[in-house]
Amino acid sequence: MKKTFVIAISVLALAGCETMPVSSSNPNAGLSTTGEKGLVAFGLQSVDFEYAANQAVQEFLESSFSRKPGGGRWVVQMGEVVNDTTFRIDTASMTSRMKRAMTKTGQFIFTGATGRDRTDFVADSRQLSRSAMFDKSTVAKQGTVVAPDLEMLGGIRQRTVVSADQSRQQLEYEFDFRVVERDTGLEIFQAFIPIEKLGSNKSFAW
Repeated sequence: MKKTFVIAISVLALAGCETMPVSSSNPNAGLSTTGEKGLVAFGLQSVDFEYAANQAVQEFLESSFSRKPGGGRWVVQMGEVVNDTTFRIDTASMTSRMKRAMTKTGQFIFTGATGRDRTDFVADSRQLSRSAMFDKSTVAKQGTVVAPDLEMLGGIRQRTVVSADQSRQQLEYEFDFRVVERDTGLEIFQAFIPIEKLGSNKSFAW
């Protein structure tokens, strides 16, 4: 009986020590990718990448530069996206979502010949004409690769704000994306998407 009483007191003590939940300025925070209720953490999650990607693409589509003069599709090169946070982030989690959303509009097509997403396939296939193994009529010809019109690049930054009593922290994330036009070198668009997360210091996993 005494042992049961001690265990009960321990459980109550632990419950009383629970930290405040993490809250986020992302309106979709707390939802999993299936739309069910999920966990809100200080780190960046799939719902954060999805939200930032959709916001950035929507802002670009609303700008006058989203449509190519004379019609047709912009050919876009993916540039570097710098991770300037304390987390190990695969920035493709963000850029892949942006590429998918932009391609669906029919106004953009991304190149695999240049930029961060460059593959060896395009350049290597041009060398096949030198090999006797390959049918020359099926080999890619020189001078046929389409050059990109635009480059999309940016960064993900983070700042940490600690409350005066050291009990709470707020992480401020900034998703900053730019689009640069090839011929003029002008930056024709910028999207700046902030996400803030607030919670107890005890909520940190590190």
